[in-house]
Amino acid sequence: MSKDFFKLKRNEKSALVLGGGGARGSFEIGVWKALKELDFVPNIITGTSVGALNGALMLQGKVEDAETMWKDIEGSSILDYEFPMSIDSFNEYQRTLGFFFVKAIGSKGLSSKPLKNLISEYITDEAAIRESSIDFGLSVTNDDTGEIEFFYLKDIPENRLKEYLLASASLYPAMEKTIIDGTPYMDGGYKNNIPYDMVIERKPDKMIVVDLQGPGLFSVDHRVDTVPTVWIRTQWSLGDLLLFNKKRTSLNIKLGYLETMKRANRYEGFWYTFDKESIKRDYQTFYQSLNKLMQSQDLDGLERFLEDEEYQVNMIGEISNKWGKNVSYKSLSLAVMELAGKCFGLLPEEAYEAEPFQKEIIARVQRLTNEGTFSELVPEFHLSGIEWAENIKENVPLLSDRQMTLFIYNTIKNTSNDLSNILSKMAASIKPFPFILALYILYLEDKYHL
Repeated sequence: MSKDFFKLKRNEKSALVLGGGGARGSFEIGVWKALKELDFVPNIITGTSVGALNGALMLQGKVEDAETMWKDIEGSSILDYEFPMSIDSFNEYQRTLGFFFVKAIGSKGLSSKPLKNLISEYITDEAAIRESSIDFGLSVTNDDTGEIEFFYLKDIPENRLKEYLLASASLYPAMEKTIIDGTPYMDGGYKNNIPYDMVIERKPDKMIVVDLQGPGLFSVDHRVDTVPTVWIRTQWSLGDLLLFNKKRTSLNIKLGYLETMKRANRYEGFWYTFDKESIKRDYQTFYQSLNKLMQSQDLDGLERFLEDEEYQVNMIGEISNKWGKNVSYKSLSLAVMELAGKCFGLLPEEAYEAEPFQKEIIARVQRLTNEGTFSELVPEFHLSGIEWAENIKENVPLLSDRQMTLFIYNTIKNTSNDLSNILSKMAASIKPFPFILALYILYLEDKYHL
């Protein structure tokens, strides 16, 4: 997307739509920080669930206060339930959520009092919100009718905005329903987790949509195809919906900022964020160095795999599948670098230069080779179910890309004996993705003369 999208023209009507997603909502604070830096001030903000809460914070105008609030939140700040400070195994993760839902369902939704208190503490100036030049709207689910309902500020009685914000975020049955004038309301995300359809009615000229990949349905409104729209989302897991963790929150805020800046064409990258010039320099040397490696004696017969067209097609397919989008000649070097970073546990917490990123990959490979394990591969925050599944897979040698990559890398480096030579060729044949990562590590060692 062109960076010009974020430049607002005179009399141009723009909108920001904030999706729901519980603890993942800190990502939207990072988006807000980036939009402020880009001087993008929308005319309309709508949100559902945590997106509605973040939208109200935005209209109060103090991103620093919103960031402070998010970084202070723990599970008991939202729900009447004490979550453990650390969860060290998948079994413990399952037990934690299991006990929570047993209690929540048994009580027909936990008390929303903690969230109500949090809203009262941070949504302190309804008058300022109503006086803002930005139009604000939210969605809720009417439990009597089962239908979604949209409310703009003009539809909400004076001094009752907090009730509607609470209703929009009432994730029943985890939380009790919110009763407004005798009507039970629940989380607005149940029927449509990204309420851009309520914006389209107002015919914006452009729209930014933030997708937290939260729970509930996503209702497609094809009228969106007529509105120039930027979707801001991340390939990374933003964590579990219910597990609030300060370190995860901090990472999500950074991700929101970086993903927005990438959409504004300030940086390069798909999974990670890179300085554009450093990526350009790396691309220029990647193929020259790879060709040099293939012509060297180090591969000892393995180069025939790389020269075989059928193997190349299979390898590119594997890389595209792992990367999450089709790989081209121009994007191959970026894709392999990002996948190597993921394989060896680099966090997407900053805008990297290519060279320090690559050197960190080599350092981690060397530490793993020498020590077998090290602490940087274990994130210091609660893992989501998807992340636990990945973690379990990494402990199974034949399923682990990391272990297979290290095995192939070490066998290629030790092809002085026939057994190692045979093993490396077998691994290259049946595991093309770890094979290309192993070659990439060898390429990096050659590049930096290690």
